[in-house]
Amino acid sequence: MAKLKHLIEYTAVRILAFAAQLLSPQAADRFGSALGTFVYHLATSRRRISNDNIRSTIGKSWSEDEIEALTKKVFQNIGKTLIEVSRFQKLTVAGALKIVTGDSGLLGRIELEGNGAIFLVAHFGNWELSACWPGIIGLPVNLLVGTQHNLLVDEMLNDFRKQMNVGVIPLDRQTRAAFKILKSKGMVVLAADQHAPAGIAIDFLGRPALHPRGPALFSIRTGAPICPFLIRRERYDKHIIITGTPIYPPNSGDEEKDIRTMTEAYVRFYEEYICRNPEQWTWTHRRWKLQTD
Repeated sequence: MAKLKHLIEYTAVRILAFAAQLLSPQAADRFGSALGTFVYHLATSRRRISNDNIRSTIGKSWSEDEIEALTKKVFQNIGKTLIEVSRFQKLTVAGALKIVTGDSGLLGRIELEGNGAIFLVAHFGNWELSACWPGIIGLPVNLLVGTQHNLLVDEMLNDFRKQMNVGVIPLDRQTRAAFKILKSKGMVVLAADQHAPAGIAIDFLGRPALHPRGPALFSIRTGAPICPFLIRRERYDKHIIITGTPIYPPNSGDEEKDIRTMTEAYVRFYEEYICRNPEQWTWTHRRWKLQTD
């Protein structure tokens, strides 16, 4: 039964992706927004999670209508992103270079330092485009990605990513493969803004949250700097790169202290831009659940 369900899901997603590729970029943007609105009405539990997250952080003084309006925009951004990703094959690397603007020189300069790099992104704007951006500008990178429950959809999504000149490392091989790449002065890309069981507790948007230890630990053990950045959506044909300051291992002699210092640095970077454009971050996941929850 599970296999049949996954086959039906895959077929539906494949048809949706095919339809998106037939559209103009502007029409695809409208289609993505409509898809997000449809899911907003359908996914009541995710809508509730988003509302609760906003209400308990940046929206403490907001009305329920204001919170609900932001949640709807969040779903619309997700819908646009999914449709844009399904069009990666049509967009191509050359097309991506035309619609993404901003200072990407920092990412290239990190390569010249020769110590490898841990590029960190968040589920913000078109997060898949941001994850692929180092590869788009010609850097040899591999994405550390989670595995979808539906393996057919997972394979299709990874095929879309590979259209943007990146390698893909699945969840079950990430730690060993990433460490090997970084030790050889290579580069990896990963998202670091979701709940991390057994992670380090640091306040995020005013509430305690668990953050992954991996990025800082990889950096300390290999010498590769952490380079946080985002891509903000302006419109269907314009995405803006936002780069943070590279974070280098303090090498204080206290590894736990260094992990906290480095993690706090990129958490504050993400906080700043989420507060500026909250509609572009995915509030729909349970971000603030500690181990005791």
